[in-house]
Amino acid sequence: MAKKLLRVIFSKRFILILLGLIQIGFFVLLAVLFATQGVLAYTVITIFSVLILMGVLSKDDLNPAYKLIWVLVFVLMPVVGALFYLMWGHRHVPKKKRRAMDEIEQNVQAVLPLNQEVLSALRQDDRILYSSAKYLTDFAMSPVYPADGIEYYPLGQDFFPPFLEALRNAKKYIYMQYYIMEEGVMLNTTIDILREKAAQGVDVRVIWDGFGCLLTLPEDFDKKLEAMGIKCAVFSPIELTIHVTDYAMLNHRDHSKVTVVDGEIGFSGGLNFADEYINVKERFGEWKDTTVMVRGEAATSLAAIFLISWDFITGQRTDFSAYIPPPQPHPMLSLGHGYVQPYWDSPLDIENISENAYLNIINHASDYVYISTPYLILDHEMITNLCLSAKSGVDVRILTPGIPDKPTVYLVTQSYYPVLLRAGVRIYEYTPGFNHAKMYVSDDKTAIVGSANMDYRSLYLHFENSVAFYGGPVISCIKEDMLSCFSRSHEVTLEETRQIPLHRRFAQIVAKFLAPMM
Repeated sequence: MAKKLLRVIFSKRFILILLGLIQIGFFVLLAVLFATQGVLAYTVITIFSVLILMGVLSKDDLNPAYKLIWVLVFVLMPVVGALFYLMWGHRHVPKKKRRAMDEIEQNVQAVLPLNQEVLSALRQDDRILYSSAKYLTDFAMSPVYPADGIEYYPLGQDFFPPFLEALRNAKKYIYMQYYIMEEGVMLNTTIDILREKAAQGVDVRVIWDGFGCLLTLPEDFDKKLEAMGIKCAVFSPIELTIHVTDYAMLNHRDHSKVTVVDGEIGFSGGLNFADEYINVKERFGEWKDTTVMVRGEAATSLAAIFLISWDFITGQRTDFSAYIPPPQPHPMLSLGHGYVQPYWDSPLDIENISENAYLNIINHASDYVYISTPYLILDHEMITNLCLSAKSGVDVRILTPGIPDKPTVYLVTQSYYPVLLRAGVRIYEYTPGFNHAKMYVSDDKTAIVGSANMDYRSLYLHFENSVAFYGGPVISCIKEDMLSCFSRSHEVTLEETRQIPLHRRFAQIVAKFLAPMM
């Protein structure tokens, strides 16, 4: 009961309602103040609002569209809008936290090998793909590796058996990091294996997000796992406290999805650990989600991503050199063989890695770009680039859910349909059920599979991870899966968007106004 209460208290909906009531009270107070001390009240309110707005507008790391929407919030809800921004819209973290992350990243950077042989080979194969890889190498500490033994799983039930097999074969360590974990067939089966491996002396560690798992895991779940010999860390647990600094990371969630086994096998994608993800429990029809498996050196990059989070949460300092081997010579380097680049995105810096990686694919596409996302909440840059690509003759297609998991977010998603359709973007709603996959594939030569949604929170405020691919057989696997999804989906027409009832259109406008908070 207490956990449910916490979930409600820290939900955006509850806070919005609470601040709305405060706003009403504030207007009543204003009426009283203006009746007695109008000049003073007006001056104080104006100064406060101007200072907050100046702070928002001066941030060079914020997208202009994101700024504009928050300015509208301030205008419509003076004072309370600023409070809501401070709780749910800002990217500020305490200096101590930022310094800790900087130290961890420096430790990784000191030992993470950037194999110039691989980068040079990619540059010779394709200069445009090289430029995308170079960006992630320089700004996301993400080396490029040859794509050895890549596997792509189009559904959760395809991923789960090889995942379990990898866990059973672990000899040194198993590291898992997920936004949501929920007890059931998927998690309990996994925990049984983790318990056995921990008893055998394997280093087993698990990270989950404090908000994502607030209602899905029992309160003593960490103690239960620790009794089995499994080490646990909870990212930013949700707790009521009198210390204001304890809420500093409330706005930033760990949305990553990573498993690494022995630094030899790594899994990444959109799947969380709950039964609907492997379709043993039905929620919103068939649950569409994807995962990739990488092997060898690429798996060590995923291990580094996990350990960065582990050190940040626990305060420990890992010797990364024990996990990351020096660069190896590779006799087979070609676009036909393929290259792979796992990468990580942190909201604690000014670089919007996930969005820029997506924009690179859109901007470089000459034939087609196919996109899968559960949530379509776009800023001005993303809309402009999607529309420009479509207008330039690129076959731009977007797969969204047919059955939504969040009706309000779905309203926002559908509100972007008209502008995209008018530009020539084709939009498909996944008829069998809910599409949770986050993927891009373009021109038969590049793709991304990962955890980052196309919304403000994933692109600006969450910790995310993804895997980029350049060439190789995996590209055709992803493309074929996307084409299969399109064939089973409903293609939205511009005429359909014109037939939306007036009340729903108004609801879309309101929902879009609240988009940065979703």
